[in-house]
Formats: sequence, C-alpha cells, structure tokens
Amino acid sequence: MRAWSGRDAAAGAQKRGDQANVKLHQLRILLAVAQHGSIHEASRGLHISQPALSKAIAELERELGVTLLSRSVRGVSLTAYGMALVKRATVVEQELRHALEDIESIRGHAEAELNIGFTAVASSGPLPDAMAALRKRFPNVALRGFEQRPQQIQEGLREGRLDLGLISTNSGPGAGGLQWESLFSVPMRLAVRPGHPLRRVRRLRPLLDADWLVLDPLDDPGSPISSLMRLHRLEIPRRIVQSASNLLGLQLATKTDLISMWSDFVFRGTGGPLRMDPGSLEVLPMEDELPDFNVYLVYRSMDLMTHVCAEFSKEIRHFAEGYRPGWAR
Repeated sequence: MRAWSGRDAAAGAQKRGDQANVKLHQLRILLAVAQHGSIHEASRGLHISQPALSKAIAELERELGVTLLSRSVRGVSLTAYGMALVKRATVVEQELRHALEDIESIRGHAEAELNIGFTAVASSGPLPDAMAALRKRFPNVALRGFEQRPQQIQEGLREGRLDLGLISTNSGPGAGGLQWESLFSVPMRLAVRPGHPLRRVRRLRPLLDADWLVLDPLDDPGSPISSLMRLHRLEIPRRIVQSASNLLGLQLATKTDLISMWSDFVFRGTGGPLRMDPGSLEVLPMEDELPDFNVYLVYRSMDLMTHVCAEFSKEIRHFAEGYRPGWAR
C-alpha cells in the first residue's frame, strides 16, 4: 500500500478546488430560492427569468457534484447538501456586505447598517446611550436592535445576521468560537406593587406559592427567575403569568399582585422605564441572596467588524464605564 504524502493531499485539495468553482451570483440565487421556497418567487425577487435561475442552480449542482434542491409539486426544499451550503453562503453574503460598507466608509459615504442583538437585562443601561451617540455621529446608518434569548443572539452572530450582541448571564461567558468581552454587572431585585400583602417578606421560600411574573422562558439557562431558584435549590413557582413584552410586564407588575424580578436599572438607572414614577413598584427587602448578572459584548472577531460596528463598540465600552461597581445614579 502506497503511503499518503503531502503532495497527494495538495493534489486532492487542488482537485476539490477545481471542482468547486462556485460563483457569487450562484450563491445568491440559492439563498433566494431557500428564502422563498419557490423558484418562481425567487426569480421574481431577483428580477431574472426562471430558466436562467434554474440553469444557475443546475450549474452549481454540477460543479459541486451533489443535489442541492429537492423538487416536488409543492415547490422546492433544500437537501442536506443544500442546507450545509446555505448556512455558509449566508455568512459569505454578510461578509461581502460588510466589505462593501467599509469601502463606502473609506470613500466618505457613511451609509451602512448595524444589527445588534440584546437580552432583556442588557436593554437598559449603556445600550440606549451608545445607540443615541452613534446615531448622532452616523445619521445615515440603519440601526436595528433585536431583543432575543442568548442562544438566538449567538446563532445570529455565527450566521452573520447580527453584527454585535449584548448578552446578560450569571453563568460566565459562553463558547462556540465567539469573543466575550465583559462590560459590567447589574444586581437583580424582586418587586411588588405598593400595598402588596407580601411586601415585607424577606425570605424566598414563603413567596413560592404566590403569583409570579415571568419575562423569560423558564427553560432558558439565562432566565433570572430560573437562576434565582437554582441558586437556592428551590422549585420553580407553579403559579406564573408569562409575558414576552417588558412593557406589558411592567403594567402587570404595577397593577396586579404578581411578584416580578427586574434589574437594578429599572429602579436606579437614568434610562429605567420606572424612572418617571418611582412609586410604581416596591423592592422587596430580601435577606436571601439574589444573583448579579454580568453583561458581555459578544462578537465573532475584531478583525471582521465593519467601521461602524467598531465605532459602536467604542461607544458601548465608553458608556459601560459609568455602570461599573458603584454606578448608582
């Protein structure tokens, strides 16, 4: 048996490279088909004829030597090969967009977009300040913010749909090839409406049979209430009202007997939503420990940041300095 040499490996790599002579327009066509689930709709969206689109897909399949689309009377769907290619092609397309934005920035044209994912706890504090500051400096930038769960933010970063993430957690930085930069930590508070019959309770266990407001899915490791119960080895309260909206949650917390959990931003931060009406909620004088949440700036790589993304990172770091230990305002 002949030994496998480095020359063989190089030749094999060259052969695979020759076979995979993939063009950017082919990837864009595949992404459009994957998005629409229909060759007809994809051709309309791209403003090209269906025969031209089908030809591009056929050429791509021939060059790769695999079938990318499964065709049926219901339309088209991605094969396992197609899904693998689309996943990577999405990142390629996003990186090309970033490169073009950098070129426009160098030319003095500041039109670009910045997509930021953030968790609920990270939505207050320095984030609004940093977004406002960036808006003043780059008024033509399309600035988009998405409140999401930590796992969704990490997936968005890896797939190129998000440029930056602000993730709050009490379990330390995650993994998966992303960079986690600690910004600050924020205490959590339990609160009730004024006059609540349990407003003087100081321990956690007597509160378990009460009604609780839940703002994050309890199966999420980053859920504040789940973290609190794990810390004290207690069961999750059974009587809960769940809201995916912080604004609705605030209304419920102030107008019902629900026990709620909020970051300290709500009560003391300059951007706290209850700042204008400080008597809306009362903080419970708890003797049991409540977890602090660390907020991280999460990104793929400093080298892959666009100019606007790098400038926003500077802004968020600057404003985060005011929220380090002793930040009470």
